[in-house]
Amino acid sequence: MPFEVLLPQWGMGMNDGLLLKWLKAEGDSVAKGEGLVEIESSKVNGEVEAPEAGILARIVVPEGMTVDTGSLLAVILAEGETADLPDPISQAPSAAPVAVAPAAPAPPATAPAGGRQQVTPVARRLAKELNVDLTNVAGTGPRGRVTEDDVRAAATGAAPATAVASGPPPGAPEAQEVTKLSGLRATIARRMTESSQIPVVTLTTEVDVTDAQGLMEELVREWRKARIRPQFQDIILRAVARALSEHPRANAHFFNDEVHQYEDVNLGFAMAVTDGLVVPVIHNADKKPLLELAQHVRDAAKRVRAGEQTVEDFTGGTFSVTGLGHYGVDAFDPLLNPPEVGILGVGRIVEKAAVVDGEVGIRSMMWLGLTFDHRAWDGAPAGDFLQSVSKYLSSPRWMLD
Repeated sequence: MPFEVLLPQWGMGMNDGLLLKWLKAEGDSVAKGEGLVEIESSKVNGEVEAPEAGILARIVVPEGMTVDTGSLLAVILAEGETADLPDPISQAPSAAPVAVAPAAPAPPATAPAGGRQQVTPVARRLAKELNVDLTNVAGTGPRGRVTEDDVRAAATGAAPATAVASGPPPGAPEAQEVTKLSGLRATIARRMTESSQIPVVTLTTEVDVTDAQGLMEELVREWRKARIRPQFQDIILRAVARALSEHPRANAHFFNDEVHQYEDVNLGFAMAVTDGLVVPVIHNADKKPLLELAQHVRDAAKRVRAGEQTVEDFTGGTFSVTGLGHYGVDAFDPLLNPPEVGILGVGRIVEKAAVVDGEVGIRSMMWLGLTFDHRAWDGAPAGDFLQSVSKYLSSPRWMLD
């Protein structure tokens, strides 16, 4: 039977991808897992691999075209197999087939005042090597994205093109600042709109994390040799990972009216970047000791900030954690990262009076908010999961085992 090669979605911030280069030609033999085509997206560059071994019988999307995630890129046939194959598409807009949405070419443009410039990871690294100021580089890629060629042109003194700006509607007051959504910011806006259409419920609880704060102080000394400073996020992620391993309904995806539960606990943690928000993934987080998990978080965050993130950094997530405690937020309702069925929002830690064993004392307290997809699971199992997270945070000594 024919095997379809589709453009995958590498994380919540990816909505489409640009085909940079086909690594195989029509008629070539391919092995399962072998790289077929290089893809550039707003989040990461990577290769789409062959889903099965066989012959690359048809390349549907040519190099240089941007298509939506889920689009058909190519077809693989078994050796000696014949089948009706889809026609290859051209760059002409009229030739766009069903399930493939080529993006309209954007005019070259630098980032507008107050806006965000979109730069591919390869271009960003090259700019550092060639000492090119990216703020002065015009983007000729899809949606004004700065590409490797743009950086090379800037390094040789080529003058950047200037975008033509459209004016405000008649009668509109003069804007103090205009920020056009583009790149990752625009993708996040679309994804959050999708998330808001899901029937969700948010459960909140207040957790005593006094003992966890004490554990943090111990870890400062113990981790000194590893040259890593503990963060409270490490403890939260470890507690969530253990709870997920015990509550499979939380560690799941919902799509096509089906709930897919997973054994692997691949925990995403939201982090702010210049263009918005990304969610790197810790694979098999429940099997990692606390120090190893913390090191994984630091390494992934470092790659993201350097623009050197990989496909694996953003794929396979089964549940996410996001926090706003650093911004003085006590509690909030986080938005789902579909197709995941749950996300935990973490507020700030506040010292306050609380009753413990019948006595009033000053304790470190923190609010948690669990948003879950009510199509996939109900309030009772969601409450059980949140209770487990709270238990593992309030009595965290097990993390040292």
